[in-house]
Amino acid sequence: HFCIVGCGYKAYTWAINKQGGFDPKSNKFGVDLSKQQGAETAAWYAPSMYNIVKQDGKDVHLVIKPDSDCVVNSGLGSIRGARMAENHTSQQRNTQLQRLTDPIVWRYGSMQPTSWDDALDLVARVTAAVINEQGEDGLFVSMFDHGGSAGGYENTWGTGKLYFGAMKVKNVRIHNRPAYNSEVHATRDMGVGELNNCYEDAELADTIVAIGTNPLETQTNYFLNHWVPNLRGTTIDKRKKEFPGEPIEASRIIIIDPRRTATVAACEAEAGKERVLHLAVEPGTDLVLFNALLTYVVDKGWIDKEFIAASTLPAGQAAGLISRPGGTPVDQPLTDFASALAANRTSIEDAAKITGLRGEDIVKAAQWIAETKAGGKRRRTMFGYEKGIIWGND
Repeated sequence: HFCIVGCGYKAYTWAINKQGGFDPKSNKFGVDLSKQQGAETAAWYAPSMYNIVKQDGKDVHLVIKPDSDCVVNSGLGSIRGARMAENHTSQQRNTQLQRLTDPIVWRYGSMQPTSWDDALDLVARVTAAVINEQGEDGLFVSMFDHGGSAGGYENTWGTGKLYFGAMKVKNVRIHNRPAYNSEVHATRDMGVGELNNCYEDAELADTIVAIGTNPLETQTNYFLNHWVPNLRGTTIDKRKKEFPGEPIEASRIIIIDPRRTATVAACEAEAGKERVLHLAVEPGTDLVLFNALLTYVVDKGWIDKEFIAASTLPAGQAAGLISRPGGTPVDQPLTDFASALAANRTSIEDAAKITGLRGEDIVKAAQWIAETKAGGKRRRTMFGYEKGIIWGND
């Protein structure tokens, strides 16, 4: 069984009138439960991982607990995944009260439960009124996506059939997005596809750059199980094996965030303050910082010229390409690398004034990101970025 972000979980059920024992032969874990277990033992489960549910019409015990053998989470449980059992409907423990069983409509200043007939009638009336006044293109639907408790798109199966199949609605937005589109449409426009790394990259990187994200709180399992081991230095042997003949140093992390988050404190505790660089930019000035980093790195020659030549068009050949759908040749056409650099060139001094950062810290960030290692080997840097960067590059 898997949580929606790939963490592994194991689900167990057994008859309501049966229980195991402390003896190793009497419990699923195969250990002596009469003795104190180690801090990271898999032989336990939290109350949130337990429930009593119906299976084949009979009450059974249910446990859904993190899988210690899964390479994604290695036994760690997220606040969402570790509550999958608790969130299942249970008449014995009344957890069904946490789930909606009837449609909810805003009436008399609050959300009120109503019947399905009333809810569908209201949807039909509003839909008809919008179409009569604005036509079919005036109708937009906003609905959730991803789901929880191992749900996903199936949670919107009914609304999908209603709006797309029966009503032929053309416009919809989901979750946290302006359309039924990728969560990273801005980077797609720049030619950078999503899901282009694996969790293991965080274990192998020389430098990790976290932009606008707070992974200890928002990607807890990913951070604890893959970032922290690298910051602690426990993946050095793995890095040496993966990249033989390449200088391997203690890893570093750059955190670009106006706030001093729990992630910053955790990284300093694990890696040491000397290997953590927190760039607390003034809100809204991150693009200036990126342009300054680009300028400095290119001027130092810390770039892969062959890759750039193979991935971009020479000067004079890019004018016909449009930067976004619906544009015209005079509407911000894509440019060659040299022209893009010239248009965005930003000095360290100017960036320091605008972002509120120290110039030497911006230089240090550029060095940690791109400075060539001994022997001419390129530095391996992993970028983790979040809201704002993924939704718009302007």
